[in-house]
Amino acid sequence: MPTEDTTLPGDSASVVAKTDEEKPDIRWDTLQDRLRLSVVSISTSHCFYFGHASAASFNATGFVVDAEQGIILSNRHVMGPGPSFHKATFFNNQELFLQPTYYDPIHDFAFFRYDPADLKNSFVPKEIKLAPEKARSGMEFRIVGNNANEKMSVHQGELSQLDRNAPDYGANTYVDFNTFYYQASSTSHSGSSGSPVVDVEGDAVALNAGSGCSSSSSFFLPLERVVYALDYVRRWETPPRGTLQAVFKHITHVQAAHLGLDPEAAACEGVLADATTGVLSVDKVLPGGPADGKLEVGDIVVGVEGRLNPAFTELFEVIDSLIGCQVSLRVFSHGEFKTVTVDVMDLYDITPSQFLCIGGAILHNLSLQLCFYSSARITGVYIAWSGCGFFLNSDIGHRKVIQAVNGVSTPDLPTLMGVLQHVGRNDPIVIKVIDHRDPRDEAVFVTRVPPLCIPGQVFTRSKVTGFWSREPFMGMSRLGDTVPALVNGFEQPAISESAISEAAVDAAVGLAQRIEYAVVSISSNSACPASGQYNLTETGNGFIVCKQRGIVLCSTRLVRNPTSILSITFLGLVSVSATLAFVHPLYPVAFLKYNPARLHTTDNDVDRQLVELDLSSLGNAAAANARLVVGSRGTVLMGKTNGGLEVVPTSVSGRRQLSTNTCSACLDQRFYNTEVFSLSPEPGSSAGDLGVVCDTTSHIRGLWVRLPCCYHDRTKKNYVGLDVLLFLPALESLRASDVSPDVVRVLDVEFKRLTLETAKVLGVGYSHIRELAQASPVQRGVFMVCNILRKRQPEIVSLEVGDVVLKVGDKRAWHMDDLACLRDSGNAVLTVVRNGKEIILTVPTTSLAGKHTRRVIYWAGMFIQEPHLTALEQASCPWLNVFSSVLTAGSPIDRELNGVNFFITEIDGRPIVTLDDVANVAREIKSPDIESFNSSVASGQRLRGGKIPGRFVKVSLVKLTGEKKIVSLHTHDLYNPAWQIHRGPLISDDWVWEKL
Repeated sequence: MPTEDTTLPGDSASVVAKTDEEKPDIRWDTLQDRLRLSVVSISTSHCFYFGHASAASFNATGFVVDAEQGIILSNRHVMGPGPSFHKATFFNNQELFLQPTYYDPIHDFAFFRYDPADLKNSFVPKEIKLAPEKARSGMEFRIVGNNANEKMSVHQGELSQLDRNAPDYGANTYVDFNTFYYQASSTSHSGSSGSPVVDVEGDAVALNAGSGCSSSSSFFLPLERVVYALDYVRRWETPPRGTLQAVFKHITHVQAAHLGLDPEAAACEGVLADATTGVLSVDKVLPGGPADGKLEVGDIVVGVEGRLNPAFTELFEVIDSLIGCQVSLRVFSHGEFKTVTVDVMDLYDITPSQFLCIGGAILHNLSLQLCFYSSARITGVYIAWSGCGFFLNSDIGHRKVIQAVNGVSTPDLPTLMGVLQHVGRNDPIVIKVIDHRDPRDEAVFVTRVPPLCIPGQVFTRSKVTGFWSREPFMGMSRLGDTVPALVNGFEQPAISESAISEAAVDAAVGLAQRIEYAVVSISSNSACPASGQYNLTETGNGFIVCKQRGIVLCSTRLVRNPTSILSITFLGLVSVSATLAFVHPLYPVAFLKYNPARLHTTDNDVDRQLVELDLSSLGNAAAANARLVVGSRGTVLMGKTNGGLEVVPTSVSGRRQLSTNTCSACLDQRFYNTEVFSLSPEPGSSAGDLGVVCDTTSHIRGLWVRLPCCYHDRTKKNYVGLDVLLFLPALESLRASDVSPDVVRVLDVEFKRLTLETAKVLGVGYSHIRELAQASPVQRGVFMVCNILRKRQPEIVSLEVGDVVLKVGDKRAWHMDDLACLRDSGNAVLTVVRNGKEIILTVPTTSLAGKHTRRVIYWAGMFIQEPHLTALEQASCPWLNVFSSVLTAGSPIDRELNGVNFFITEIDGRPIVTLDDVANVAREIKSPDIESFNSSVASGQRLRGGKIPGRFVKVSLVKLTGEKKIVSLHTHDLYNPAWQIHRGPLISDDWVWEKL
């Protein structure tokens, strides 16, 4: 239920004076028994972001107002303006799907339909009579609904205010206007939306709509306009609704006098202060609307078409009857009375009934509901949700309004779709947007259509049934060419001052001038949610490490989502698409692959200027000499967020073990068993994602890399230093093969570095201690097992917590990576101290090859994949092969399941062992009625029931904690069609979308 942040002032006097009447016998207990047959619990799922409505699932209330036709009244915010599905549960626990027949474009009421013939066991609900005329101040009432999802909750109170202006719920949510609201003190809250407010005779006098979040106030919608609309809905017609694109508010006579309206002059116009509690005043006039230039803010309405001092109901009864004509208004403006005529336009013309879903983005026309809060002009295409995979390389967010694309004005959605018809994949798009909340906030974004853009769908609402039909959008299917880059030029290297020798500075400048031609800009958009990551758009920098093969090194921050659609910009002049070649499972670096031939063909001059990082000097270096030790001086050449390089003389200030935690929600990659170094001073606030650390001889010895963060803290900048030697094996493999490297084998345990004294206490022998003590501090490593990472896979782990590992084979384990990353055969021979005794263990190792996500299936709201490495590490149950870590809001599974991160074991009684099993089940159980139902909705046919194509299925799940669950859901195939994306085994293979 919407809640209001603040209580607006209003007059508590009653609108209509009632004479004393003999009160009937009050028998609320008998009345409640009758109302239970009329009130239903409504389970709602909004499938898409649309207008102010978010994709979400929740529970609300409705009540039968026509039992013969099966019409239920509830709130507009319950139905929602976009595609949704609803299920009513009657008092006898029968469940029926509802047809979203009609919602008012402005006011908070809506009508659903069900087929009375579908009710079983001779159950016949009782309809509740709508009696708006019975509302009066001080009247005792009952609210009968499903407060907090508790079935048949009853709340009582007394109506205290009948002429309150509509409550203000905030700028970014649905708000009613141009109507009175009733106010009372009541304890009803979420779940009671749509409940009837009834008198002692069981008649509905108002509709429960909202409440105050900081008080016990409840707000009720009067029923006059509801009764008007119901008459049309019963005839399967749409109620005429007109608009002046103006917002009115009710003010008291005292407030009107403050605006200059003299009471005596008002009386001459028929406005008598003792007959009503106030008058209507113009609160907002939208620019470009019919009232623009005719009415002004502060004008007072004293008459409409000869009717004196109209209230909201009287005013809009006249306006609704004059659509396409002119309405005559008598107003008090600037100290005088005058008559103005205003054109009345059809309110449905500015109520979106169509939207484009493309690449996850939701685009539709602006509406009066969206624009009234900021008094913005109703023109342009609203971005209800920016999605993922469409607005590539840009920071376009939600709630923006597209004004133009590629220089062509886009006042509405059909015009925008016409422009996009001529845009191909990889083509650039120049988009001009404004913020709908502040039209002065303008911005221009240069973006491009990604090479993988999930095919678009155009959804259109039926005025008859309220269901949405869909048809494919054929734009952006052409594959475009490589095009000029989105950002031009790069800066010259900036040198920070430091106490370093002039020769070293000269060497650093020379190196910077060489490797600035190896710096690239990288942009990343998610094709779909996967591996716990939702819709991510990231930009950063990287370095070319193999020009011949087209290999680029970057931080894993840019590719946390494995379905990332990547674009690489070279020298700020030309961009090409790229693929994710390899994400290192232990270290925060990743490798991308682009096609050098495509770059050479597009811009040979740029191709000739490019260089790669020279890492050959480390090829024959001894491990000890290749590592940066504490105190060693050098220079960090850091890519900057705005392009170019920053050159910072620095020194290594320390070395430590890196250990990060995993967010239980997003399952970000966790780093452990990794030795890193720190720098002092560090690069400044303009530092990008990746830099190289050079010694005083200008040889590259390390990386300065930005760590990925949980999406809740994605603005944080944490950097660590990484020795180049750690990722060289992966790079060498990528230089030689098109297959993802198989160079990492692990012991499935987590290590902790010990001091020599602690090692001696744990039983490490004197000879080992003496050898370690004579080594340099950077080599002085003793490592103890502190955590078993595969607790539910005991057959592959023979180490125990507390074991001190001294050697691998016959080689001393001097460094953390000597134990963390093994590259030999399936078994490792370890010298271990356990319980004070030195023993030899043959321990199986685990290959981390093939742990990269290469296929994602979307079905019933779940994004399903093989479990990624972090999920396996966090699992305390036996591993399974089919995993989901992301759910879609408002989807079938969203309603039935709280939480994410689970394995799927069965669907509808069929064992699920592989992703192929999921795909086969999705194809087999898909409703055969989708196309026929879609055609019926598109052609405007009447449909009695509310069921949309799909079927009930049972899904068996196992959470990472080992808890087993079984959920039953309806697939709702019309709004949630199944599909998949997949890529081949080669590092250059692109993602491909496929319908299931």
